[in-house]
Amino acid sequence: MRIVVKRHVGDGTPFFSPVANMRFDQTDLYASRVTFRAGELATYQAVVADNAGQEVARRYTYRAVMGVSMGGNAAVRIGLKHHDDFDMIGTLGGDPGMSTPYLLNYLTEYMFGGFCTAADQAAGLGNIGEMCLTKQRSVMSDQFERAQNYEAFLYEDGDGTGLTLDRELYIRGFRDMSRAFGNPILYNPDNPYAPPGVPFDYFATTDRCGSPIVLNNFYDEQYNPDGTFPVITFCDGGDSPVKGVGVFDPDLAQDNPMEPALAVDVNGNGVRDSGEPLIINMIEPFDDLGPDGLASVDEPGYDAQTNPDPNGDDYHYQRNPLGTENNFDFDQGESYDDFGLDGVEGTCQYTDGTTECYDYGEGDGEWTRNPNHTIWLETDAVNGLGALTAAERSRIDIWSDAGIRDFMNNALTNNFGAATMVADFEIPLRVYDGFGILTGAANEAIYDFAEVDWTRIPANGYIRYGNPDATENLILAGDGRHVGTALQLINRITTMFSWIQAQWPGGDRQLAGAGQIIEELSFVSPTTGRDTPYSLFLPPGYEENPGTSYPTVYFLHGYGQSPEDLVLASALFENYMTNPDWEESMRFQKLIIVYVDGRCRPRKSGVPVDPTGDGCENGTWYTDSPLGGPAQMETHMFELVDFIDANYRTKPEATVNMIP
Repeated sequence: MRIVVKRHVGDGTPFFSPVANMRFDQTDLYASRVTFRAGELATYQAVVADNAGQEVARRYTYRAVMGVSMGGNAAVRIGLKHHDDFDMIGTLGGDPGMSTPYLLNYLTEYMFGGFCTAADQAAGLGNIGEMCLTKQRSVMSDQFERAQNYEAFLYEDGDGTGLTLDRELYIRGFRDMSRAFGNPILYNPDNPYAPPGVPFDYFATTDRCGSPIVLNNFYDEQYNPDGTFPVITFCDGGDSPVKGVGVFDPDLAQDNPMEPALAVDVNGNGVRDSGEPLIINMIEPFDDLGPDGLASVDEPGYDAQTNPDPNGDDYHYQRNPLGTENNFDFDQGESYDDFGLDGVEGTCQYTDGTTECYDYGEGDGEWTRNPNHTIWLETDAVNGLGALTAAERSRIDIWSDAGIRDFMNNALTNNFGAATMVADFEIPLRVYDGFGILTGAANEAIYDFAEVDWTRIPANGYIRYGNPDATENLILAGDGRHVGTALQLINRITTMFSWIQAQWPGGDRQLAGAGQIIEELSFVSPTTGRDTPYSLFLPPGYEENPGTSYPTVYFLHGYGQSPEDLVLASALFENYMTNPDWEESMRFQKLIIVYVDGRCRPRKSGVPVDPTGDGCENGTWYTDSPLGGPAQMETHMFELVDFIDANYRTKPEATVNMIP
């Protein structure tokens, strides 16, 4: 059963919409009434696929990849990129989320933004070198978007975040992401990490904070349109005991290198002072107005109250997921300035790194984005799913969750991803606001994952957790945050594993003895020689039943964690595989669970980046680092898959007749 929507604006073409909380009347034997939550008045129609109920042959690899936070992001990227190797992808709060265009806009507008531009200065709203927070894009309050700016990173008191959101963490995390995916804000053809004009070996010098590199004639449309100001490498400070955690304090020692970034040195003192902006050269400037080239206010018939979107092209993840105006991405037909990444016409192109030329892409006749975004876009749902055929998309299932108060707006990026899956690719997916709707529980406290009837739920799902009306005390306890409350965390993990084991047909659910939790194992990469740790759970009955093979789940940990930080959760899953009070059909089928390493290793004490190790600090994002070195984590993961298949009884691939 699906819901088709016809809006009464634009051309009125019907589309599938990611409506929330779709549920059948459980008292109606004929299932003739369905309820759901939608975002606007429109024409809704319940429809059924013409092949519903028909048996199909499906190939199963009997492998799933899932992860939390950093690992959740990696699970989506790896699972879609290597869709032939997995049956399912699970992402638990997978920061930085499933919409790369949104993320990059968020970095520009909020995390590295808030500064006065040349346009602001010309309008008398504030000078370059000052903050203009009122000029930031309005937050999407209906999706609980949370704002910040470079001089006041978002910090959360209380529980449920999982990380200490101080300035050091934000900057360290950005360094590691730039090492893993390439520098997203600036492009240097000579190195995927360093800004243009900055040699990579500069980062090995000990006095970087006292001896910045100064670049002249560095243009930027927003902050240095005539190239007047010098542009410098810079270091940031710690958290202010006076101004608060996450807040920039110029009176503190500035000793934390912001390596991938450059700042405009408005006063020319060789230090980034308060208000001096960061250069963000991600994409060529374009008008995000849709192919009609008109902002809504300029469309014929516009009225703010009665007709706010006459042409029907304003993007909204639920109301108009096929919209192209303000969708944070370039669409064919939208106008752009072919001025290169710096956005200024007539500036010279980067050549050999010895001349003062820092632009890229000007005059090439096409819209240009930072080439480093190639890796970043692998985490994007549109990009990943769009690279697959319809048959390939139908063979891999995705389950995600996100807190509505996640510090990186993870629920909002998952809204974008859900809209893509439902509207663009017509993938059967349901969206749920909280866990209770899965069983009809009146509230989260009485939700029991064991009561979920997975036969009545599509294989693809997305849960937004968190109470929109939570009290301050509930929020401080973690409601809707990155990790969530203690109860939300348990519900997240148990629901994810319940979903995974329910998707594979058959399976061993008989009572058996204890499973085995093995925390400290390792294998040596045949390609890089990296000694790579992993942890392992072997299911109950593994030793007693040598003729039985098992599906395998590859579980990827979060930023700053290690495999052993998650492996003890296997005790929960073991209990659900052996609970004698449950009917056999309710028990989890037995699985092998492999906890995969994504931490930076080795790391010498007191050395932020160990040159003899992975070349990063706390997390690899499970990528093959474009900087080279032993942190080739995507390669290592598939070497680990081969190692596990060779040494443990993993279930072999098979084709099964089933009803989707």
